[in-house]
Amino acid sequence: MGSVLITFTNKGGDCRMAGFPGVDLKTNYGNQAVDRNKQEVGIPFTLRAGKTATADVVYPMNDTGGSGVHVTALVITPPNETHPITARVDFSLPVSDKDTGRLEVTPVFKPVS
Repeated sequence: MGSVLITFTNKGGDCRMAGFPGVDLKTNYGNQAVDRNKQEVGIPFTLRAGKTATADVVYPMNDTGGSGVHVTALVITPPNETHPITARVDFSLPVSDKDTGRLEVTPVFKPVS
């Protein structure tokens, strides 16, 4: 499995955070929504000004030898927000008629102080 770490940096005042970010992939075949994984959301936490919190997008590696699906960007909406941001990425996902691996996003993790 591969993963992309998403880092949220609080550039304003303290804020409460919990839950899953919304994530869509921009690919050469169009947009693909990323499933939320089965983890518990957890207890809301306060993200202090200047601090960071993270989430991961986990994906199956393309080791099939084929070109797969080329991912060029992640469209990320932080938990409890409505305005997405776009982050450029460059990776490939396998194409298969089998259910072999899933795209998933983890909940936002509280920073270690």
